[in-house]
Amino acid sequence: YPEAETAAHLTVLYSEEEEFEDETAEDLENLKSSQAEARYMVKKIKQWMSDGHEVCDAFSGEKRPIRYSDIVVLMRSMTWSAEIAEEFKRAEIPVYVELSRGYFDALEVTIMLNTLRVIDNPYQDIPLASVLRAPFVGMTENELAQVRLASKNVPFYEALKTFIATKGSGMAPETQQKLQRFLLAFEEWRNLARRGSLSELIWQVYSDTNYYEMVGSMSNGKQRQANLRALHDRAIEYEKTSFRGLFRFLRFVDRMQRRGDDLGAARYLSEKEDVVRIMTIHSSKGLEFPNVFVAGMGRQFNKMDFNEPYLFDQHFGLAVKAIDPDKRIMYTSLPFLAMKEQKELEMRSEEMRILYVAMTRPKEQLELVATVKDIEKSMTKWQDAQLVEPGRRLPDYMRSRANGYLDWIGPAVARHEDFVKFGTTQGALVNDHPSKWNINALPVSYFSESLAEPEDTENLSETEELPIPDVDESLLLEVKRRFDYQYPHLASVNKRSKVSVTELKRVAQLEAESTLNDPFANRDGEVSQAYLHERPAFLQQRSISTAEVGTAMHTVMQHIDLSKTNDFEHVEALLNDLVNRQLLTEEEVKALDRDAIVQFANSSVAARMQQSTRVLKELPFTYAYDGADGDSQILQGIADCLFEEPDGWVLLDYKTDRLKGRFSTEEAVDHEMQSRYRIQLSLYKTAIEAITHVEIKEMLLYLFDEGRALTVQEETV
Repeated sequence: YPEAETAAHLTVLYSEEEEFEDETAEDLENLKSSQAEARYMVKKIKQWMSDGHEVCDAFSGEKRPIRYSDIVVLMRSMTWSAEIAEEFKRAEIPVYVELSRGYFDALEVTIMLNTLRVIDNPYQDIPLASVLRAPFVGMTENELAQVRLASKNVPFYEALKTFIATKGSGMAPETQQKLQRFLLAFEEWRNLARRGSLSELIWQVYSDTNYYEMVGSMSNGKQRQANLRALHDRAIEYEKTSFRGLFRFLRFVDRMQRRGDDLGAARYLSEKEDVVRIMTIHSSKGLEFPNVFVAGMGRQFNKMDFNEPYLFDQHFGLAVKAIDPDKRIMYTSLPFLAMKEQKELEMRSEEMRILYVAMTRPKEQLELVATVKDIEKSMTKWQDAQLVEPGRRLPDYMRSRANGYLDWIGPAVARHEDFVKFGTTQGALVNDHPSKWNINALPVSYFSESLAEPEDTENLSETEELPIPDVDESLLLEVKRRFDYQYPHLASVNKRSKVSVTELKRVAQLEAESTLNDPFANRDGEVSQAYLHERPAFLQQRSISTAEVGTAMHTVMQHIDLSKTNDFEHVEALLNDLVNRQLLTEEEVKALDRDAIVQFANSSVAARMQQSTRVLKELPFTYAYDGADGDSQILQGIADCLFEEPDGWVLLDYKTDRLKGRFSTEEAVDHEMQSRYRIQLSLYKTAIEAITHVEIKEMLLYLFDEGRALTVQEETV
């Protein structure tokens, strides 16, 4: 906001220990630096969230509470990204970072790989012990010790079998239950590994052990579940190659680990979600964020390229170190030294541009975080810049000899009046600059509490009682209500949300027929057409199916002109016209019964349609149908024909069922067709009346096979 005067923050973390002399100690210190800076950022983010810190919305321009997606952590390289991300996850702050390592080091992946190793070969002591100690088996150290004492100097798997054979029912019930559950599942896994795919085996282990759900309840559970899913997915990808089997997959993983290769942890959050993003300064070019942390400001520039025995420049050519072949030594030559100086200046120039990018990414709040070993030595060095005349830039020698970003930022900020509290050198000239700075120096030990591990509760004595916290009864009732909740529309879970009238009719017919003693016979003892199977495919290759004939007949009825089509000549002309318009194929036309069409055109039903004031053909509808379970279902259908008479509307449906020779009497035909299509027409009637607000007085079935119409009685639906 224009009216807001936000200060830039520079936080310097320093170690209170003595200088480290060996490389191992230096690496340890670097690790502590990444943890300390991460914990500082965690504390700052939590403070923003709890205090209701506000930022300006990029779209509305109004103030709103800060979100995690408003915060970005920038670094020169991603070397510390894994450690910082881990600290954020431990603090339950959602974080997004693209990592290229850390997958095989994840606890859940290690346990699953050990499980696969044991399935492949149980005579591996360390993986077997890891699996037995895993949460889904849960053996304790004492139980493992008892297994080893059962048989010494043999593989642990043999000792386990000996322990089971000798102890038998004499072992502790808890131990017996753990081993019985594990060994039963273990034998199934071994069988599946021999005959099934690797991906099926992995998912079967997840299902049998419930380990996938278990890691989901742990801290950072979504990430752990994503890692397990990634193991399953990578097994699928592996089996798409020419390699197969558990053994080869494990050898492939072992070779990767021996080479030092790793995979990035599986991503379970995207950068579009409400997460804190960790990225390099390079990848942030062109972007802006409300609040930005620039971490690792105290780290040194990367000068590894200058340690090579030669340097190359596109303008100055090649420079190599001098070699004395007699003394077998290598030393720096003058051309090499000159080119190294030139390359270092170019490197610092590039680092200045990168630093400019980092410091211009935030729109509202800039947080610079650095770690130094000796805070007094660093500040004394920075105070030399206080002798520079105000308004002048830092001298060339200061800028050209910098080994890190802090060697530029420290001297520049030391000239500001906000630095005076840390002391000034003799003859210091304070720069009256309009910028605002909030400078803090904190010891690494300030974050030691957050570095500490939780207390081990296993060492508590049996007599010591843990304090019982006060329970809020209202919260307890709310938890119980949520866990006991029953979804009010359970019936809708097991049925389609959208269904056709034909499907509903078929379901109702199956339910009705299932109550008979002979499911293949109707009430009159005749064979029900609904259960006659279609001909095999090889018998249908030369002719179209019955369903296709019915569809073709409906197409004819949709386009027939009853006033002009009442003999064979006119019917043939109609069919040829439908073929020419590509509404029917020649095969379909050949299968149609011309006699049935002519008979319909001269029937009493056709006469009633010609005398009606309005005829609607192939009328589609969609209707919310309330079923017997009280849950609505979208009903979709097409009514063949509706025609209006002075006293109401008539619903007509065409049927091409084969009936001749299948029933003994006409009454049997009527009974079968009534039972077969009553529900369908009743649903049509209910839907059309509700949608169009008209009254249907009569429902008719026209049976083409018998050339007559049948009145259908309505059924309550």
